[in-house]
Amino acid sequence: MRSRVVSVAAWAVLACGPAKGSAADRYANFEAAIYARAYEVREMGDLERLRARFEVMEKHVKVSKMYLETHRDKILVDGETLEKAKGFFEARGIRTAGGITLTIDERNRFETFCYSDPEHRSWVQRVVEHTARHFDEIILDDFFFTNCKCPSCIAAKGEKSWTAFRLELMTQAARELILEPARAANPNAKVTVKYPNWYEHFQGLGFNLETQPDLFDFIYTGNET
Repeated sequence: MRSRVVSVAAWAVLACGPAKGSAADRYANFEAAIYARAYEVREMGDLERLRARFEVMEKHVKVSKMYLETHRDKILVDGETLEKAKGFFEARGIRTAGGITLTIDERNRFETFCYSDPEHRSWVQRVVEHTARHFDEIILDDFFFTNCKCPSCIAAKGEKSWTAFRLELMTQAARELILEPARAANPNAKVTVKYPNWYEHFQGLGFNLETQPDLFDFIYTGNET
């Protein structure tokens, strides 16, 4: 298995790994990373507003890395805003990476995409390609699953159990909609799949720990409480 485990956080903060000695490393034995959702990132084109907000946070947390989410709940942050945000943080010695949350409406019972629907598949691929054009490092937040039971899913499932069907479907989606498009858009792209803390029913949603760790460049888990 070539995947390795890495760490992050959410406009919330998480300690990760020993410091590597870059200009942004401000703690002796660990780094602090922040994950900003698309709701926050889409506002970062206003650099003066971003500066004011970040200066408040920086008084309390010594940040080494920013994860800038490009998509959540059908919000796709435009490239100009992403580049402005990247430039803002990189000018301060803070590394950046892209994040993707594959939800249609998180507040509607974590409504996910249907990976049997051609329009949904096309949107997911578009999001991934867009993100890879701006970042060499991408993390999938822990919504890379499906709870869809639409007619096309029922037809595609056939006689299989929902678990067996979704495990196969999400492995295929990982290859065809995430990894191949990301690497085609940016040969340097490395993609991390993030899993929530594990519960025995998660495989019923297509979280596939047998196949996906060997497909992705990294896996991440462990900070949920």
